[in-house]
Amino acid sequence: MSINNLTLCRIDYFKACWCQLNASEPIQCSYLLRHAVSYSNSSYFCTYHTIRRTIDCLNSSYIFSKSSASEIYIYSTILIFIIGLLGNGLSIITLLCSKLCRLDIYKNLTIFCFLNILYLLLVLIRHRNIYHQDLRNISTKFCRMHTFIIAFIGHLCSWQLVSTSIQRLYALLSLKSQRTTSWIQACRIFLIYIVIPLLVFDAQILFNYGLFKKTHICNEISNDHVKHYQDALKYPIDSLKISTNTSIKYIAVSNGVQPIKFKNHLCTLWNIFDTFLYAIIPFIITLICNVIIILKVLERRRSATTLGGISHINRCSNASSDHLSALLITINILFIIMTGPLNVCLVIQSIHKCLLINSSSMKLLVTLNEYLRILQNSYHALSFIFYCLIGKKFRNSAKFIVRTIYCKLIDCVIFDTCLKTSLISCCFDRNHSLNAESITSSTTRPNESRQLAAEKRKTTYLSLNVMQPMIDIANNISPKNVITLDTSAL
Repeated sequence: MSINNLTLCRIDYFKACWCQLNASEPIQCSYLLRHAVSYSNSSYFCTYHTIRRTIDCLNSSYIFSKSSASEIYIYSTILIFIIGLLGNGLSIITLLCSKLCRLDIYKNLTIFCFLNILYLLLVLIRHRNIYHQDLRNISTKFCRMHTFIIAFIGHLCSWQLVSTSIQRLYALLSLKSQRTTSWIQACRIFLIYIVIPLLVFDAQILFNYGLFKKTHICNEISNDHVKHYQDALKYPIDSLKISTNTSIKYIAVSNGVQPIKFKNHLCTLWNIFDTFLYAIIPFIITLICNVIIILKVLERRRSATTLGGISHINRCSNASSDHLSALLITINILFIIMTGPLNVCLVIQSIHKCLLINSSSMKLLVTLNEYLRILQNSYHALSFIFYCLIGKKFRNSAKFIVRTIYCKLIDCVIFDTCLKTSLISCCFDRNHSLNAESITSSTTRPNESRQLAAEKRKTTYLSLNVMQPMIDIANNISPKNVITLDTSAL
């Protein structure tokens, strides 16, 4: 069989390769399997053969290994994603629509919230997708892409906290403790010092260099036929192009595909590197920064107590700086508590696979792994609650924005003028009362230096008023005589 000076030199059920005449090297290989999307469902995976013009529907368990994730983990992931989307979304709105974005720490936390949303979305689509399977089991390409993106975003989250801690420490040690930068400079720091180095390290998952130069954790599917059926996903075919008289054959394959087996030493090595890059090294750096920040704050408070009224001039700015430091320290501590156990468990689990394979112990490790993943994902979802509980300025700004959104929703939804007026007036009355309380509290607590100066002026004025009658009595001069003398002199 020949066409356009090409001959069919190699053919099997999956591919037809064309070569030049009297040559054995293929010039073009046409893939014969197409994914029949309209005929596939959660139970059967159907392919259309372009030469035989038949549809073969195989048991999905033969093509895709069943997801090892439990229903508790999947539904918990969905719930955590919803909470994280709302919480991080509100955090971004609060940080961007208030004066908080003027400070560097809140600019960095805005970027951190955006990364949290991306991370939770990637965790969700691994098990909830159009294929109803684990995304990493669909094909090698999907496995590499998802592994790379989720590792890259996770590393960005942890190192963004490291960058925030370093910048906060530099601000405390420098003369300008409230130094602010523009968004362009903050994004430049994030891109140059965080994104590019992590991209160079994590890109080895995609481009097979470094740890994955010889082999890859996504490549070792035991059945070659399964690879071909998974490759058929790249070539979907519309149901309109399939003739109505096409025969459909259902094949119930009893022996499912074997689970993906990784090379133990490679998987263990990657988990160790990932643990160090995601948790251990950021923990060490943030711990050092937090210890120095705590010592700096205690030293400043000690000096404030020793010097007394002199240090009270900058008491408001120092208190604001201390609140920012406390917020950052708490976020870093929660990060280590909620993300560290999973990474340590992955390393132990990889070493355990190398030394001993026991089905009961492996099931226990998988279950423990799921609960620790839920704990880690919860950290990326609960940032809004952490900010509200710790940051007073963030909490007040969030309340103001929520009330504003509430009033606008009432204005758009409710059409009754009287009811709308009463609800909106109630909303504004609450805002006014809160603002009045904040103004009263701020005016009733002036700076110590101003209070001391006012008391000093008052005591000086009183002393002068007391001394004046004594002088008049000593000279036996009444106020009336003084006035008379002055008048006579004129």
